[in-house]
Amino acid sequence: MTEDRSVPSVTFLGKRTLPMPLPRPTSDHPLQRSWRGAWAILAAAVLVAAGLFAGAAPASAATYTFKGVVKGKLTATATATALGNVWVGAYTNDDRASYVAGAWSAADGSYSFTVPAAGSYKLWTTCSTGPCSATYADEWNANKSSSYGSTPVAVTDAAPVTTYNPQLEAFGSMSGRVTNKAGQALTAVSISASPSGGGQVSSTKPDANGYFTLTKIPPNQAYISVRDESGQRLYLEQYWNGTGTVDAYTAATVPSGVKWTNVNFVLKDETIMEATVTNPAGVPIADVGYIPYVYNDATGAWDGPQMGPLTSDTQGKIYWRMAVGKKYKLCVSDTFYEGAPREKRYKPECYDNTPTKDTATVLTATAAGQRVKFTMQLDEAGLSLAPGRPYVYGSAQAGKTLTVDPGVWGPAPVVLAYQWQRSTDGTELQDIAGATATTYVPTAADAGYDIWAKVTGTKAGYAPHYDTVHAGKSGADAVTASKPFTILGTPSAGNTLTVDHGTLTPAPDFGPYYDWFVNGVPDYRSNGPTFLLQASDAGKKVTARLSVHDWPLQPYYGQASVTVAAGTLTAPVPTVSGTAKVGSVLTAVPGAWGPAPVTLAYQWFRSGVAVTGATSATYTLVAADLGKTMTVRVTGSKTGFTTAAKTSASTAAVAAGTLTAPVPTVSGTAKVGSVLTAVPGTWGPAPVTLAYQWFRSGVAVTGATSATYTLVAADLGKTMTVRVTGSKTGFTTAAKTSAATAAVAVGTLTAPTPTVSGTKTVGSTLTATPGTWGPAPVTLTYQWFRGNTAISGATAQTYKLVAADKGSAIKVRVTGTKAGYTTVARYSAATSLIG
Repeated sequence: MTEDRSVPSVTFLGKRTLPMPLPRPTSDHPLQRSWRGAWAILAAAVLVAAGLFAGAAPASAATYTFKGVVKGKLTATATATALGNVWVGAYTNDDRASYVAGAWSAADGSYSFTVPAAGSYKLWTTCSTGPCSATYADEWNANKSSSYGSTPVAVTDAAPVTTYNPQLEAFGSMSGRVTNKAGQALTAVSISASPSGGGQVSSTKPDANGYFTLTKIPPNQAYISVRDESGQRLYLEQYWNGTGTVDAYTAATVPSGVKWTNVNFVLKDETIMEATVTNPAGVPIADVGYIPYVYNDATGAWDGPQMGPLTSDTQGKIYWRMAVGKKYKLCVSDTFYEGAPREKRYKPECYDNTPTKDTATVLTATAAGQRVKFTMQLDEAGLSLAPGRPYVYGSAQAGKTLTVDPGVWGPAPVVLAYQWQRSTDGTELQDIAGATATTYVPTAADAGYDIWAKVTGTKAGYAPHYDTVHAGKSGADAVTASKPFTILGTPSAGNTLTVDHGTLTPAPDFGPYYDWFVNGVPDYRSNGPTFLLQASDAGKKVTARLSVHDWPLQPYYGQASVTVAAGTLTAPVPTVSGTAKVGSVLTAVPGAWGPAPVTLAYQWFRSGVAVTGATSATYTLVAADLGKTMTVRVTGSKTGFTTAAKTSASTAAVAAGTLTAPVPTVSGTAKVGSVLTAVPGTWGPAPVTLAYQWFRSGVAVTGATSATYTLVAADLGKTMTVRVTGSKTGFTTAAKTSAATAAVAVGTLTAPTPTVSGTKTVGSTLTATPGTWGPAPVTLTYQWFRGNTAISGATAQTYKLVAADKGSAIKVRVTGTKAGYTTVARYSAATSLIG
């Protein structure tokens, strides 16, 4: 039994193309389109069960076989040779080209496989690995590069064995150089080759000198082009037609194994409109929508492009190719919301700063290769909304109901308004009077009209935005479902949801396509009809959308939503760590809540009463907690889960706290008259009230209860200590005593030099001015001197000059005494000679 493995497919120019085979074991085989793998298997199973494929009749033969020999041709003139290890497969003859059966060729190129029913099949031949895959291009029957347009091959009851001998053609190659018209090498370009019928693209880039080699050019018909990749639209693209370079979009005939050399592309300057869109500060704005209009000389109308949306690039640049002499206008509108999120939105305008295209400035290129450059500076319109993805489901037929789901708009709240509209081919949308609800029931008057839903979001300070969604054409034949679109399954984590819409009639060519949303956000874990719910979906709204297309029938759209049951959190009982005494820190230990992450909140309780403000994971016990028990409640919350709360067991009764009580020290000099200062250290937890008591050789000094103490005479010869007592509500009072100072020494008086004032003549009185002695009070005595001889009895502060003093100099000695202090004497300077 072989193992099926999906392989990737390639899309080019909007066409689905062949799958690319993977390296394989001998028993392996590729499946068509990995993104359609499930559909292909399902379709094949259904068709096998029914015995029918596209174009098939009911089977009556025992087996239906394809066989043949695979060959390869290296050059157009070479002889084809057998190829081994090549896959030949049969696929359904429809747009899906779903895998049916196949086989790998033997070493002699032969292969054979059976299909389950007679009918017409598309056949695909491809190399798997090694030199073969590097040499030969894969192909569908009739030398087609994709399943589109390939001619089916039939097996019938009359001819149940069909011989099909595929011949693979070798890839071509090309080498040459790319320059501009000035001869300068171009490196910011790509050289590519793509099959004209769709398929795998081969591309390369030049080296620093503009030289390139392009390999694996698909044989038969291919578009071989050189394109400017600078992002600045500097040069026109150029094509190779098989014999030379041309400017027109042209396919080349590629002979098997052809090797083109010295192919030189000379790119022409592009004639271009280059606009830069900026905000009022001159900063470029990306993703601004724009419409270039060109004047239609025949109709006199300004025609817009039949493509979009067109937006400025990441540098705020707009490029549009111009024809020389043609007239153009450019208008911009900041309504494209699919790019990178943007803080602000900007007002629409046309060049040059006009509100509409009717008044816009005309732009014209006067010469080939000209760059018409200008800047458009936009005014701010407000902050940018985050629009939802509106979706319409239901039926556009008369009497049926259409419903628009606006999607999730933000930042919430956003005011949403609805307007149903209709149009016919080529006409503008017209509002349907009164149709302003989220639902609309078409009437007979809507027959032949396309129905649309317009959703507009507004919010103060934000630029308004609207999206319009097509709901189908009323009165036209449409794909239908046999059941209302619903979601089956238990909406809880671990279960699978399955959409149910019954049978789609007719079986569509395109679809069914499924999209899943969780709380309005696209969820890409599934693009099929089933959706496995995860724990992260709990409590969220899950929506499934279905779209089915089958031209020319109108599409079918379905939507249904379920709310996933809220999950249950793993919520352990918390514990409390720490010592239950005032001043200590208690810590809540919440345990392992899940599924992680879970947001946890805390509340502490004092003997069952919530403590105001105590909402962190830690709590410092205060005086009010003394004698009480403490608990903590932990509350866990998580989107999609039921909030849970758990409370810890109570602590022991809170005991009185223990103060941090360092041993104080004493600073200052231990001598009479000096100031000693108690240095208490850091008590805690702050604040702590401190009290002081000084001791003289162990005996408390009456009244000495401040942090400082001035030594007095009674302290002489004694040692001093200080006791610091700390107190705080809820804490045990503590006292600490400092070490003793040295014995208190005698003090030193402050003793200034005295001065003498008065007239220096016999009969006049002299006065001694002692200055300020300290510390006060100090007892002062005086002695006057004539020359160096003490004057008998002259011991007052004043002295009256006598005749004996004439011709002598007078001075005074001041002596200070104070208990506990050393006696000090100071002499004044001598006066001048007494006259």
